[in-house]
Amino acid sequence: MAMLTDFIRGDSSSDPESIAVHIPLRVMGLSAAYAALLSGLERRYPIKPDHTWAEVAGGVVISLMPIALEARRNTKLDWRTYETAIWLSFFASGVPIILWQLGEAMLRQLELLRYTGSRERRRIGCYADNTAALALRGGGGAGERDSSGE
Repeated sequence: MAMLTDFIRGDSSSDPESIAVHIPLRVMGLSAAYAALLSGLERRYPIKPDHTWAEVAGGVVISLMPIALEARRNTKLDWRTYETAIWLSFFASGVPIILWQLGEAMLRQLELLRYTGSRERRRIGCYADNTAALALRGGGGAGERDSSGE
């Protein structure tokens, strides 16, 4: 339990393995909260595509801020550990954003399928009692010659 409270407060140990695990996990949590915030904002306000630059800038800050703060706190941080933590932080911040965008794309696809399905059902329903419109739509009738004249 003490490790969890240390993790939440940011009091992780300074060893490279601990930094390479704790920082990306913090970044992933921040990124998930950021994705939820953006999702709520996009549903409430039409912020795309005019403010994509702000979303990207926010994501970069979320990716880099925890490792930058750790580097300020831990002045003996090795450059290899710092670079590894930066790469892992970018990957960790990308996962929730990518999952959010995939979920949004699936929701849009479902909405499109529902819309086109309801239009098709409406269109088919108008032919239920009157088949003349359906026959005229077919283009050719029984006994008619094809376009080659045979």
